[in-house]
Amino acid sequence: MAVGFNNTTDLYEIYNVISNVMIRYPKEAIIFSLRSIFEQDSYFHFTNDQWGYPYTPDQTDLSPEAGVFDDGTTRIFLGEANRGDVIFYPAVLVKAGSFKYVPISLNRDQCVTKYETVVYTDGYTERRVQTPVAFALAGAWDGQIIIEVITRSVRSRDDLVQIISLAFTDWKWNDLFRSGISIKPTVSTGTPSETDDRNDKLYRQTITLEIRTEWHREIPISNTVDAINICVDFGVIDGDDFVVAPNMTINTSLSLLDAFQPT
Repeated sequence: MAVGFNNTTDLYEIYNVISNVMIRYPKEAIIFSLRSIFEQDSYFHFTNDQWGYPYTPDQTDLSPEAGVFDDGTTRIFLGEANRGDVIFYPAVLVKAGSFKYVPISLNRDQCVTKYETVVYTDGYTERRVQTPVAFALAGAWDGQIIIEVITRSVRSRDDLVQIISLAFTDWKWNDLFRSGISIKPTVSTGTPSETDDRNDKLYRQTITLEIRTEWHREIPISNTVDAINICVDFGVIDGDDFVVAPNMTINTSLSLLDAFQPT
């Protein structure tokens, strides 16, 4: 299964889409990366429940050190924005920003043909033939992933913003790049702010990741080519000029499926 192709719709298969890494996959990859980082921490320790969501049990009478040396509770909420009313802090919420289409060539790589090697064996030798299998098209998306940090203390907010900014600038850059998500060297933070929360304060700040992803289509050649005609001429090959023997020509027609079937 290709990157970004874990969808339930049939349209990707109908239109021969190999991958479409745009909104959902990058957002989930960022959340997974954050969780894998904070699972290793003790103070901002993350743990999930049996369904994969942050484990937030009833906090009544829990020790202030709960979750530091065990998985009794998560000590940070890491998840998608708008999943519900978040009342667990500190919280790190991930959401998608704006995206735009960016062509990687003037014709969207429409002239690119994908080939594969087919091995043919006869009574004399083995031959490897490059045969066309698909017409390839591709394009890119430029967009934003926005990470919002919400805490009940200024210091926790500042610490988390620093950690997350460095994580996607360095620690997780290669992993995400190999997964089809390129984070541009423009990781930026918004202006810190605070809001009222009953008799308390919530301290907020956002981190913006500028990302570049791609989509790919491969239209099978079999959808456009029905058959291949093969013509064999017999003649004298001893001299410099090949002389075709009259009335000794073999013509045949093979379906594409039969012709590309390796022996």
